[in-house]
Amino acid sequence: MASVADPSTALHGDALDAYLDHVETIFDSDDEEAQPLDWPARQSAASERMDQQAMQPDDLDQLRRIYRLWSMSGQPARALAAVQQHQERLLGDLSHTAQRDAAVTMAMMQADAAEDIRELPREQYHSVVHHAMQAVDQWGAQGDPDRAWGFLARHAQQAQAFDLQEQILRKQHQYKSQQAERASYRAWDDAVLATRLGAIEAAKGNPTSARDFGHYAFAKLQQPGAGQDIDTNDWLRLADDIVTLAPDTVASYSEWTLASLPADASPGTRRDTLAQLARLHAHSLHRQGQLDAAIAKGLEGRFALVQDADDAMSATLIEWLLQAGRLPEAAHMAFESALHSRGTSREAACRHALAHLGESAGAPYWALTLMAASGEAELAEFLPEGMEPEQAFAHYGAIVQQQTPNHPLWRLLQGNHLFEADRHAEALPLLEALSELPQYANGELTYRLFVARARSMGLQAALKTPYIRTDAGSWNYAMGVRMDDDWPLKEALNIAGDALPDDWPYDELLRWTKHYYEAGQARFEHWFATGQGSYKDGDIHDYSMLCNNLAIKYRYNDENYDAALALHAKGIATSPFAEHYNGILSTYIDTDNYPQIIAAGEQLWHYSRENGYSRHSPSDYFPKVAYALYQQGRNVENSIWLERLDEWWNALDGDDQRESRHDYLSSLLNQLDYYSDTHGAEVLPRLQALLPELRERKNAYLLRRAGDAMQTSGTRQQAMQLYQDAQRFSADSHPDERKRLEDSIAELAPKLGKGTSSNAADSSKPWWKFW
Repeated sequence: MASVADPSTALHGDALDAYLDHVETIFDSDDEEAQPLDWPARQSAASERMDQQAMQPDDLDQLRRIYRLWSMSGQPARALAAVQQHQERLLGDLSHTAQRDAAVTMAMMQADAAEDIRELPREQYHSVVHHAMQAVDQWGAQGDPDRAWGFLARHAQQAQAFDLQEQILRKQHQYKSQQAERASYRAWDDAVLATRLGAIEAAKGNPTSARDFGHYAFAKLQQPGAGQDIDTNDWLRLADDIVTLAPDTVASYSEWTLASLPADASPGTRRDTLAQLARLHAHSLHRQGQLDAAIAKGLEGRFALVQDADDAMSATLIEWLLQAGRLPEAAHMAFESALHSRGTSREAACRHALAHLGESAGAPYWALTLMAASGEAELAEFLPEGMEPEQAFAHYGAIVQQQTPNHPLWRLLQGNHLFEADRHAEALPLLEALSELPQYANGELTYRLFVARARSMGLQAALKTPYIRTDAGSWNYAMGVRMDDDWPLKEALNIAGDALPDDWPYDELLRWTKHYYEAGQARFEHWFATGQGSYKDGDIHDYSMLCNNLAIKYRYNDENYDAALALHAKGIATSPFAEHYNGILSTYIDTDNYPQIIAAGEQLWHYSRENGYSRHSPSDYFPKVAYALYQQGRNVENSIWLERLDEWWNALDGDDQRESRHDYLSSLLNQLDYYSDTHGAEVLPRLQALLPELRERKNAYLLRRAGDAMQTSGTRQQAMQLYQDAQRFSADSHPDERKRLEDSIAELAPKLGKGTSSNAADSSKPWWKFW
């Protein structure tokens, strides 16, 4: 075997890559016989394999692989040593510019490894961070210094190297201040630096200096100076940092934050901001030891806000309630978190439930919490040792029965358990407990109760039962979405066949769908107006999506166009997304409102370009806009929309172009037809260029629309030839399309022989140069 210590036997080049490939299979293989499946065993096997062979990387890529495999093996010290061993040699092989990039990369690798070495002396960690600072300093503006400085600031904080952390933060701020594109963010950058320097002072035990930095940051937001971009989101982002440093600012900070809202801010936006500020107040009160006041204020902010990544607020409140000795309230909240599987709070709920399981205060909700969580794979750590989820469910269910026999929530959980086992008839009477528990009726449980009814009594009969009340805006929205989706419901009811049954109750399902959307709208708007409601009344994006869905029902099913437009306006004001603009355009198309079609088309086009819209299909609405322009005597503007069609088309990749070619041609021919009425001479060359492809496609509709455009841009004879070509391929066309083609031929035939017809306007430049 080669000596690990002997460089002459070290692997390099292709041999080293092959060896590292072999080590990687230890982590990647799913073959239980070839490799142990548990992670610690794999780490041990990989570490042993890496230790058997000296390695001499030829370049930074190979060094990265060695570093990564040592790190994956749980050996950060070996990863650090590998970089330190080879960096000087590898840097010497590079050009000056490449050296700077590689030096930063290797410095960051060392900092990451040092962080993971528990026994590393603090002085050595400091040294690694300081070395990385030097590398970034020498890097200049070549790479991404802002990201690099932020990375190192975290490492310096982790190492408690406060002097280095301050230097890093000031260097990062200096770099930002030199960037011309950040000229409007100088006040923001100054405020951020102040909060971070204040946090360092607090960590060093200097509360007065920390408070001064907090006040400085607050003042920067209050008086940012001319040309500075500070909005409500900025105030909210720095709120906790500033108020933590300077608790005396909490009241005035909230006032300034609310004052920063635009005058036309929607009720939902304002309520969302108030809920965030309630959380700010709650944490400030708790730091001051005012526990009951903190809980009361925290409850004002305990809503599922759109920016939340998890339910950390409930986890915090459960902890505070326990600190206050309010165990029954804590137990209720814990059960809610587990039942609805809310991230972060469900883990806290289970941890506290285990700790208080045997206590009467809060019973039976501690056991109900664990019963509800027993089937969650992510919560397996809270199962009793040696128990499978099924056994744990029965175990905790028995405790509930001992504490409070036949509790309605026990019945609900039992019914849900039976439903998941496809025992719908047995589940139904137990799930019906939900009818009396609307505060727990989330969208999934509500849908399951409906499905259980329908499986037991039939869909038609289930639709005649009372609505299942659910006390949350987002739950109503979720239930509306489920009732609006026919095929998953058919599958849930185990109805055979590849088509919906002939007696599928569309109207009754629509009634249920609209009921839940309308109930959800009322729930959300009650919270907006009062601040009172349940946890799932707080997601303003759910509200916006609900508005969009309900607007579609009003427009498409009820022809209630004013109500549809009002809902789209509410959604845009609260949490805008492209479907609202599409819905507005569709409403104006349905009502033949030509001026508004043009304006709404403009909105949809620009919003989609600036914000993205995965389902954006210009070919669907450009012809409508083109016709509206034609009707309004603004035909010259159609040149702009032709340019936009080509812009959209040219941005598609090859696969999307092949898939969308028919739609593109359809839109193009419609637009050319309308534009040709006043600009036929400009349309004709482009139309003629399309003819070979159109004849090859043998599509009657495309050929007919080309004939329509040819009447005003070319000759009647050419138009008739296209109509006749279309007629040869019209056998499979819809009867309406065949009728339109026959009418076009009948209308044109008498005109033949009376000269060509062309209304093409004279122009000094072609249409595609207009804009």
